Amino acid sequence: MVKLNDGYTLTHEHMSIDLSMGDLGSTSFDMMVDDLKKIYDKGVRNIVDLTNQSMGRNADYVKRLMDATGINIIMSTGYYLEQYIEKYIKDYSANEIAKRSIDDIEIGICDNGKLSDIKAGVIGEIAWRGPGAGEMEKKAWEAMCIVANKTGAVVSTHPSKGVQQNPQAEYLIENGISPEKIVIGHIEFYPSEEKLKELLDMGVYIGVDMVGKKSGKSDDYRADIVKLVKDWGYLSKLTLSLDLCRKEDLKSCNGYGYIYLFDTFIPMLKDRGITDEEIELLLKDNPKRLFR
Repeated sequence: MVKLNDGYTLTHEHMSIDLSMGDLGSTSFDMMVDDLKKIYDKGVRNIVDLTNQSMGRNADYVKRLMDATGINIIMSTGYYLEQYIEKYIKDYSANEIAKRSIDDIEIGICDNGKLSDIKAGVIGEIAWRGPGAGEMEKKAWEAMCIVANKTGAVVSTHPSKGVQQNPQAEYLIENGISPEKIVIGHIEFYPSEEKLKELLDMGVYIGVDMVGKKSGKSDDYRADIVKLVKDWGYLSKLTLSLDLCRKEDLKSCNGYGYIYLFDTFIPMLKDRGITDEEIELLLKDNPKRLFR
């Protein structure tokens, strides 16, 4: 069971990540601390770090961030897109892969042969490159279903661009994962309102989790999704985050920063009739229910 501190939770972030030049990493420490303290002042007490072992996960670094900011960071286990995971799983069975992640959750995260006292609290972000999963991705997903069924951990997904959201949810549910423990991420790429409604009808959570990003859709579009989900009566199934993963996007580097969610995006939601009570639902109550 993951214990969330009382306060707001960002459900899809990366405290350190190593997939491309300019990604957040250990050289970003002082800037990250400055940015995170700004949102601590806004009430953020928990961040779900979806950087898994195939994305540059760094438990020691995350521990330093927690100590410096007072924010509780929930770390992850799992495997990302096909091109990043082959070296980690090619020579292993799904059961062997699952055992490593179960140990991350039950014993402690092991990065580069070093065991941490931090235990993983979420499976994610697991990915399909789409359309459909690649060979390595299929094996990773089979393994992570074993992990989820064994541990009861939340599963958070990366559907890439396209039409994979609903198939991902269907796959997880068919393999025994409760919809109440599933977050389908990057929902701004949903293919149609009909498909989005079908996804919500399955009972899963969805993530409007790319707030502030200039790639993909606009923030007006993202805010409209929140309003649409409210109109359908599913606001209790929606989570908010920024998926900030590059140094240049930190406020301390003249980017938009984590504070953008509070200073810019939430006012956009209020302009669409989202109330203060509903903001509390999105940032506090929904994550608490998801991780109970």
